[in-house]
Amino acid sequence: MLFVSKGDRETATQRKGSAMQLALMYGGRSVEHDWSIAMYNHFADVLNSAPDISPVSIYYIARSGELLRLPLDGSVPKHEEFAARAETHQLDSLAHLLKSDGHFVFSLLQGQDGEDGQIQALAQFHDIPGSFGDKTAAMLAADKYLQCLIVNRLCADLTPIPTVHVSQCNLELGIAAALRQLSGSCVLKPNTLGGSFHTECVDALSADGLRSYSRRIAPYDASFLVQRRIVGMEYTCGVLIDRHSITALPVARFNNPSGFLGYDQKTQKGSYSVEFDIENSLQTRIAAISRQIAMEFRLHTFARLDFIVDEEERIHFFEVNVVPGLTAGSVYPKMLAEAGLDLCHVVRLAASNEEYHRHREALRKTATSRIRYGLPVAAAT
Repeated sequence: MLFVSKGDRETATQRKGSAMQLALMYGGRSVEHDWSIAMYNHFADVLNSAPDISPVSIYYIARSGELLRLPLDGSVPKHEEFAARAETHQLDSLAHLLKSDGHFVFSLLQGQDGEDGQIQALAQFHDIPGSFGDKTAAMLAADKYLQCLIVNRLCADLTPIPTVHVSQCNLELGIAAALRQLSGSCVLKPNTLGGSFHTECVDALSADGLRSYSRRIAPYDASFLVQRRIVGMEYTCGVLIDRHSITALPVARFNNPSGFLGYDQKTQKGSYSVEFDIENSLQTRIAAISRQIAMEFRLHTFARLDFIVDEEERIHFFEVNVVPGLTAGSVYPKMLAEAGLDLCHVVRLAASNEEYHRHREALRKTATSRIRYGLPVAAAT
């Protein structure tokens, strides 16, 4: 058993007197579980150096579905130390524990549980304050096919990528459609998994190849996409939302010698670099598209949007990440730094946004009740 020193406890107590208190949540049952742990470990370093933010409890969802919780009385421990000190609970007690704690929750959950609408719906139903955001936005962001349909309809400056959505329950029909509509080099990707997990590039399509791919991803996803491969440069744009004001962070370009940024490239150190010397007109176009998507999806505080631009400078949309990578080496913190900001700014902004949205929701509920009983409605503030 590991313990916190008396000095650490005194320092933490002094900080808690004036600092913003919050709970951190990480882990989850998704294929991005390890990345969420890496994000938490980085946040431990960041928040231990932040004089005005004081984490008071940590929640961790294990791959198995176990819930670990640790009330803090000192510095934020790294994952290994946390796991040794934490108490174990049933996952179905999560809402009760969060509600009982009563603190703003900053979520580092990715993929399943974190970005698919589940934690968002739980927080909304139980009135738990946090960085979770809107459940509908998260559900759309978790479905690559549906979000692309919506985004390409919304944004006139986007060129849709020819895509066939193949469902495991109608596999042969989907395979026939892919062979009929697409040819040449294509990209295969699971519809709901993050981190480019099991995303593959093939030189040509075949029925046997698509059936084999279907078998490989069947344990993880109920459907997959077959897309014409777009040859070009990949770009990403982070956004910050302050109530109704949406700011696009500096656009970044992935410099990837292999020409394909899949799971192996993303996880292999040194396989790509990130550059910010983006031509002004292209940066302006990508930033405008990103702001529009963030507005229409009603994103909470922050997100990252991914694109590819071909040699004719046509912009193609990939996906929106409502909880982008936040490790020391991730792209989103690099974009924040380029804008002169840091992760503590995001945490403070998320808490401020949540307070504002909860105030607006309370006014709405009050007004609805007064209308129901025929009473005059006060103007919203």
